[in-house]
Amino acid sequence: MRGAPPVLWTAAGFAAGAAASAAFGFDRTLLTLSVCWLPILVWRGPKSRALPLTACVLAGFLWGTAGRQAEEICTAHVADGDRASLGGHFIRASAEGASVLKTDCGEIRVYTRDGAPPEARSVTVEGRWIRSARPDGTEAVYLSASSVEETGDGRVPWATRVRSAIRGRAHDALKRRLGTQAGTASALVLAEREGIPRELWDAFARSGTAHLLSISGFHVGVIATLLGALLSAAGQPPRRRAAFVAAGVWAYVLLIGAPTSATRAAWMTTAFVLGRLRRAPSSALGALGLSALMIALLRPGVVGGAGFQLTVAGTAGILILSRWMIRHWPRHRFRAAIAPTVAAGIGASVFTAPVLAHHFGQVPLLSLPSSILLTPLVAAAVPGVILTIVLDALHLPGAGLAGAGAEGLLHAVTAAAARLGALPGAVVLVTPLEAGLLTAGALLPMALTAAPWRRRPAVRAAVSVLTACAVLWAGQAAMSLAGRGTLQIVAIDVGQGDAIALRTPRGRWLLVDAGPRGFGGSDAGASRVIPYLHARGARRLEAVVLTHPDEDHAGGLASVLKGIAAGAVIGPGVSIGQAGQMDGLAEARRAGVPWRRAAVGDAWSIDGVRFRVLHPPGRAGAGEPGKAGEAPDPDAPNDWSVVLEVTWGDFSALLTGDADAKVEAAVLARLGAGAPPAITLLKVGHHGSITSTAEAFVDAVRPQYALISVGARNRYGHPDPQVLARLERAGARIFRTDLQGTVLLTARPDGTVKVRTSR
Repeated sequence: MRGAPPVLWTAAGFAAGAAASAAFGFDRTLLTLSVCWLPILVWRGPKSRALPLTACVLAGFLWGTAGRQAEEICTAHVADGDRASLGGHFIRASAEGASVLKTDCGEIRVYTRDGAPPEARSVTVEGRWIRSARPDGTEAVYLSASSVEETGDGRVPWATRVRSAIRGRAHDALKRRLGTQAGTASALVLAEREGIPRELWDAFARSGTAHLLSISGFHVGVIATLLGALLSAAGQPPRRRAAFVAAGVWAYVLLIGAPTSATRAAWMTTAFVLGRLRRAPSSALGALGLSALMIALLRPGVVGGAGFQLTVAGTAGILILSRWMIRHWPRHRFRAAIAPTVAAGIGASVFTAPVLAHHFGQVPLLSLPSSILLTPLVAAAVPGVILTIVLDALHLPGAGLAGAGAEGLLHAVTAAAARLGALPGAVVLVTPLEAGLLTAGALLPMALTAAPWRRRPAVRAAVSVLTACAVLWAGQAAMSLAGRGTLQIVAIDVGQGDAIALRTPRGRWLLVDAGPRGFGGSDAGASRVIPYLHARGARRLEAVVLTHPDEDHAGGLASVLKGIAAGAVIGPGVSIGQAGQMDGLAEARRAGVPWRRAAVGDAWSIDGVRFRVLHPPGRAGAGEPGKAGEAPDPDAPNDWSVVLEVTWGDFSALLTGDADAKVEAAVLARLGAGAPPAITLLKVGHHGSITSTAEAFVDAVRPQYALISVGARNRYGHPDPQVLARLERAGARIFRTDLQGTVLLTARPDGTVKVRTSR
């Protein structure tokens, strides 16, 4: 990267600043940047290259902050739960997830219940505002629609109507001509994912070929090649041909909604065309820098997302490693044909590994062979799909034949992806640190090309592998030693719900509840719990304790069981048919995870940490198992909440689920004869509701720390001021996920505790 053009460094700095603004907020990030960079600037002096890079980072940071504030103006005055009536038109309509409504104020995310709303038509949307906190501390504001009524199309811009009409005709043509592969074809050329089953998306992701179905530089390259071939056949001169190709690429990218990766490819195409028009060849890395800079300027909100980071990192890896491998590849008559393909696959895999690990906690191992196998099939299918659309739209003969050929190719692609994704070990769970260490180790030999062994490719490959393994081993050893000898209890910020992770002194993990699954497809198990566990190196859960079947505790259970191996699910043994628990039960059966009933008297120990169930009662009654008594109401899930006591040396904790005052009274009787012992940590019941954390209970257990898992500005008013007052009078230090994000308590056997929060 020493020879990288200045525009690439400018783009990298600007994009880093914009991403930092989106991830951490203004005050905290600015302070962090100042602390990190000011000493470097002072040490290197005013002529250092760090000065312009810092200026780019700060400019991107301020630009991203301004852009986010501008987007929030439209919703700044609304309160959670307020009714709303908005007029506008949908510019992106989705049957699953959020659609985007264009209003006079700006773009608003809207969740609808009855399929995809009408696109490019004037509508009135009735519903309620929903405000929820993101894991990074910012707010997501969207509209939950109860009705969508068309009011005519007079206010819709003509360009939007044309774009919608073309997409509609193309979509109808694919449905008529491609049969079962219409959904895959729509994803390939129209960026419409709704027609692809979730299982197929997962298969492509596991096989490392999901990029083939997401509109990216590959697809734009196919379009550009087709346009170039047509223009060349028409006899257009090179410079005019290049300009027409750029214009055609931009028309296509805007037609499909300008996905980030496709926009990056369009800007790079523009840079190459400008070089052709100036009769000066453009640098590929310079074109990448220009594209990243333009996206960060025009759409700063996407810089912190996986799409932007993957397309930039992957393209950089392809360009950098391809150039290096071609220079150092052994001279062979097949070098020109083999080296670029292998280098592109390895470069994209190596450079994107830290990004994948950061956002998804896993890296596909079959990306290179899968891409080599499937890329030619997709490259052949895309022209067939486009030809099918054109012939069908113009009512020309041959549309059926072209569609049948494209359908056959896509069937082969989807079948191969499903087989590859089902192979054992197709993906590996890694932390961002592990992925970064592997990438650094794999790239380190590139800096040693002046070594005597540089001319021996086999030796270079061996050194790369050994270096990567050595760096990874050192990093894992440091991570392992850092957490030894402590008990960690983490309240993962899942909004209005519970997900409590526990890490034992020897690095084994348990999870108590799995977070909520909400309207519009949000799933805290998939979006927050699994990424947190993967990022901390958790590869297996000894058990998942489900306190009760309410959606805010059990909604993410199925996703958790899909994303990480579990030894058992332990629950209260009651069900009222809620979807989250039933889906979790189905996933547990599929994965062969035993489902066990928790009852008073159950106890186990892991690495010296003792766990004891204090509620619910056994089947015989409300007392100890085998004793008669009044059983909880089967129609009241909170009455069945599993209450778990955790002890390690002088440290103790009570994890109470949504237990109410009646359950707390029963728990006090089971904690011990006479006065119950004081506890170190209390996980406050029912998110701080007034129905829980009774005064007598608080006075009896006298917690030093109180942990409240609760959503920001939730509609229930949690936590209740009276509950907070009781805890404060008892001398407890209160930590809340709505205010402080994810809360990590690190305990030692002498009872001492350190607390760290994500905000």
